Amino acid sequence: MTLSGSDPAVPSPVGADTVGALWDRYRPVVFSKIAPGTQRAYHYAWRLRVAPSFGHRAISSISTLDVEEAFASWSGSESTRADALGALSALCRVAIKGGFIAANPCIGVDRRRAQAPDVAGRALTLAEYSRLLEVLPPSGPYRRFVLAMIYTGCRLGEVAGLRVSDIDWTSRTLRLTRTASPGVRGELVVGPTKGRRSRSVPVVAQLEPILREAAAGKGEHEYLFTGPRGGFINSKNLSRALDWHAIRDQVKTFAPGEPPLHWHDLRHTAAVFLFDAGLPAPDVQAILGHSSLLVTQLYADTRRLAAQRGVEPLSRFFGSQSRGQLEGGESAAKMASDLGI
Repeated sequence: MTLSGSDPAVPSPVGADTVGALWDRYRPVVFSKIAPGTQRAYHYAWRLRVAPSFGHRAISSISTLDVEEAFASWSGSESTRADALGALSALCRVAIKGGFIAANPCIGVDRRRAQAPDVAGRALTLAEYSRLLEVLPPSGPYRRFVLAMIYTGCRLGEVAGLRVSDIDWTSRTLRLTRTASPGVRGELVVGPTKGRRSRSVPVVAQLEPILREAAAGKGEHEYLFTGPRGGFINSKNLSRALDWHAIRDQVKTFAPGEPPLHWHDLRHTAAVFLFDAGLPAPDVQAILGHSSLLVTQLYADTRRLAAQRGVEPLSRFFGSQSRGQLEGGESAAKMASDLGI
């Protein structure tokens, strides 16, 4: 078997080269390069979308148009379909290295340009933040965990991965170097943060007593925010312990068609609060660990602020005009009638 357009003197690998067979063989290679959360997303994307579409196909038979057609037919949100495309593309990159194909058919797939997400709109207002405090238990590990997410802006897995030794009481900062999250089979995986870079976040006054409670009686290398029995806290057991699906609508609701309040929305909340507190965008970027300042700027809500700044000048401008100039009068009405407006 040789690749179309390749040197016939260089044989390509022989044997089963269907997409399904290659996935079974090279999935560990694909997963070795991505974070646990992405592994889970690719696992489900493969099972629900990629395998039904391409699992039986020889990988060398798949064209870019085939992939584009499949992408258009896949159900789910833009992000879930993007996960499926990402999983297939990652496998194709491995297949290129193995000599099964010469080019990645996922490159060049035309996708509808998605509207930038309104992440600031997902954030809690101060009033909603107060309601969150009311619906949480008055004390205990789960309340501490949720408040730590809001006060630090950390991802849920980053809070779960904090150790007592990560607290620097002198500088009033927390050092973020790891994340703890469920793997593909539900096992706990402790690894680097999403950006694979360590960072520091401020310890605000409201967080100090929470940290001291969480660290009480623990050694410096023990995990800081653990459950009542010392185990890891994740999104599932946190939601179950707080009956989150029953209480979240008491905190904030969204328009029909939008997902309900999610734990990651607390990170959005922290981002907006950092800007509201007056921090410059580069500082917010460093605290949140964003790879790009463009992502951070989504929380600045500069367009809304520009609209607010326009209220008074525009009001004065229109107020300075005569009523006749603004509303037209009889001559304007006659002209509009003649034009059929």
